[in-house]
Amino acid sequence: MVRIRQRNEGALISLSDALSTSGLTKLLLHAWERRYGLTPAERTDTGRRFYTADQVERMRLLKSCSDGGHRIGSLVELPTEALTRIEQELKAKESLTEILKAMQELDSDRLHALLQARADTEDPERFIRMTVLPLMREVGTRWASGRATIAAEHLATAKIKRILGGLFDRCPPAASDALRLVATTPEREEHDIGALVVTLLARLRGWNALFLGASLPADEIADAAHRRGARCVCLSALNGRRAALARHLRDLRSELAHGIDIWIGGPAYQAVPSVEGASYLPDLDAFLQALDAAQTDPAIAL
Repeated sequence: MVRIRQRNEGALISLSDALSTSGLTKLLLHAWERRYGLTPAERTDTGRRFYTADQVERMRLLKSCSDGGHRIGSLVELPTEALTRIEQELKAKESLTEILKAMQELDSDRLHALLQARADTEDPERFIRMTVLPLMREVGTRWASGRATIAAEHLATAKIKRILGGLFDRCPPAASDALRLVATTPEREEHDIGALVVTLLARLRGWNALFLGASLPADEIADAAHRRGARCVCLSALNGRRAALARHLRDLRSELAHGIDIWIGGPAYQAVPSVEGASYLPDLDAFLQALDAAQTDPAIAL
């Protein structure tokens, strides 16, 4: 039974119970307190520590995420909601064992069946968060380390794209006055699942979103955006040289009308210098927030 101490704001949990619930050792908790300021909610005159339920849950999440391979120094500043998402993604990765086995064995039918079963039982956003993105990250890691063949990577990519394509059919048609968006990848970037994902998520949120495929030059993207009356252009890049990506981004900005924003995402854009009128969105949540903000006030540029 968890031992608690009452105070005006609510119940507090003792140190021993906080350690038991969170999985932390006393030594590790004290180290985190010294390094990162994870102080208890209350400390008695005799030195006894007490914590809120929210603090204990946060301690548990920090332990879970750090055990999963994330650096504690990068975790402590994150809100609890972000830690919860990281933990969910780690659990999702653990659940990919059978899918990865089918991929490694090039068992196309089983791989498709496993992926389709998830897509059929989960809402599209959860399928993207808990299956598509963790799977593609793991596939990329395995390919880079030589633990997955090019054929296996291509098979997994093809199956994911096929199933995501099917999810587009479930999206209701956009309203006639819906904001418009086009998504693609820059020249020589063939990995277009990121662009496909953001197009699908935008449609699910009521946008009139169009996926243009992969590897388009700046002038072609600008032409498509103008023809579609797009509010923004989304670019995704997994690989690519910094200088080439920066040049493509500058060329696109110069080709686009002033009122069309550029949203960029993916690991390759992290090191690209900022360009006025282009916003780097570091993760899926930042993209969803940008969609919501634009819908709230379409005149506001990020």
